[in-house]
Amino acid sequence: MQVSVEKISNVERRLTIVVPVNQVEEAYTRQINKFAKNANIKGFRPGKAPMSYIQQRFGDDARKEALSDVIQNALYQALTEKNLRPVSTPQVEPKVTAPNQPLEFIASFEVMPDIESVKFSIDSIEKLKVEVKQEDIDHVLQQLLKQYTKWSVVDRPAAMKDRVIIDYHAIFEGQEDKENKIQNFPLELGSNVMLPGFEDGLVGVKAGEEKKLSLAFPADFAVQERAGKAVDFVIHVKQVLEAETPKMDAGFIQKLGVKSGIEDDLKQQIKQSLELERDRLVKEKLKEQVFKHLLEQNQLDVPSALVNREAKNIHDEIYQHQHHDHHQHSDEEMSTFNEIAKKRVALGLLIAEYAKQANLKADKDRVRQRIQEIASVYEKPEEVIEWLSSDERRAGIEAQVMEDQVMDKLIESIPVTEKTMSYAELKGIRV
Repeated sequence: MQVSVEKISNVERRLTIVVPVNQVEEAYTRQINKFAKNANIKGFRPGKAPMSYIQQRFGDDARKEALSDVIQNALYQALTEKNLRPVSTPQVEPKVTAPNQPLEFIASFEVMPDIESVKFSIDSIEKLKVEVKQEDIDHVLQQLLKQYTKWSVVDRPAAMKDRVIIDYHAIFEGQEDKENKIQNFPLELGSNVMLPGFEDGLVGVKAGEEKKLSLAFPADFAVQERAGKAVDFVIHVKQVLEAETPKMDAGFIQKLGVKSGIEDDLKQQIKQSLELERDRLVKEKLKEQVFKHLLEQNQLDVPSALVNREAKNIHDEIYQHQHHDHHQHSDEEMSTFNEIAKKRVALGLLIAEYAKQANLKADKDRVRQRIQEIASVYEKPEEVIEWLSSDERRAGIEAQVMEDQVMDKLIESIPVTEKTMSYAELKGIRV
């Protein structure tokens, strides 16, 4: 058997394989003999029909099956001989074949890129310094109270902190925009989510009233052509609702899962949770910074088969709880999926190669600690630990730990500058 390898690109290979005629004919003989042995032909006992008749009737089918077997076996042998590991299913193109002639075919496929060395250099690394303060804990407490707030319809003028259900549309430069009318919009007065003056202008309205507000877009409004310009809103008030906010008492605190019912215990639990989230986000920001430079300094060709597979994973992550047909996405959205997938695949290959070159192994203690951190936020952590300890799930956690170890190794001798930031800024919370 003759095998030649053509390197089309860093990730594409094309094999040309020529199989001697005797191997092809031997495979054909085996197949035609199978047909002869198993064929049920009227007038003949099984296996007793003349071979000339069998060849005339089943010859084409026998040759197709023989060629399929020869190609499969020859391809496996060629890949083993040339030490090639496809990451995509080889696309086989047989050349024109004829009886008593060698079989020649081409197999095209993708392989992992060759990475000689992983380059990384950076002058300094910026690390965020974030302290969880009392106001961050208070913000969570307020959110919890809001989450359990009950709203009741009232027959009185609206006051600050009330919720109003409204329909409204804008009038801009004399044009009424009724086509984009907002309906049944719940607005909490004092939440500052609308243009300045909008919520203040609804204090005192009652259900069934219509009100017109003359306002202006802020000077720094996102839509530049409207910034600083006048705008009117026509608002129909449908309902006024009053908040019934729970008291931060022992019963409510126990309802939140703190058995003692003590507010300080709840605050301590919130603080621990915020600090875990803080640590996760700070590490993610650091990773983004490091791995961005790693990708920029190591341009890779990546196999399209791996990119397509990862793009599908991204799609499934986003739409896992929705009945969503993959083919309904716009070209722009699919392009975004593929771009993210390409970066993920390239980064995964670089991390794996760097770990190999640096002889890094996933630290068992860090893996155990990571499993415990994940489990700690659940009501029955011991069950979660057991669930995460299966080979497949543990492998995913080991990959996360390896990412951390690679990052630590990359920056171990690089100067670190600290940047102080509030927890709210880190989370992007408007306060």
